[in-house]
Amino acid sequence: MARFVLDLSGQVLTSNSAARALAVCGMLGSGGVFICSTHRSRAELDLLLRRMADGQVRAGRILFRAGDDAWCILDLNTAIETPGRVFATVRPVKPIEEEKVAAVGCVFGLTRVEKSVLVLLANGEAPKEISRKLDVSIHTVRSHLRSICMRMGVKGINGALRLSYLMS
Repeated sequence: MARFVLDLSGQVLTSNSAARALAVCGMLGSGGVFICSTHRSRAELDLLLRRMADGQVRAGRILFRAGDDAWCILDLNTAIETPGRVFATVRPVKPIEEEKVAAVGCVFGLTRVEKSVLVLLANGEAPKEISRKLDVSIHTVRSHLRSICMRMGVKGINGALRLSYLMS
């Protein structure tokens, strides 16, 4: 498991060998920054780090895509003994079993195709790859994704995946 020690701005202070390997291959960070400023999850990371700095929360979790487009879970923790330091672990998301995703789909009344899209999404497929596998246009996949999010009452793909992981 990749482990990092960050300051409250997201700068990497130390890391283990697994974490350094992720940085070297381009999956995470560059130039000492844990998640670069242009990454789509950076705003979420900054918000969580601010809440940790203010003492509102001591731990948090973010679901994000790494540089190789694989889904990863980032766990962040602080300790009273080390103020100004955040301990982070990164691990790949294990695919959810198809039956569990289908059960989540039944709870929200998803159609057969929407369940298929959610299963592929939970297994790390990007919308473009899903369109190829289901032999439909990317616009159709995006339409299904909007419908999934609307039925599940979440905002965006990350929200749908988070809820699926929580419920399975």
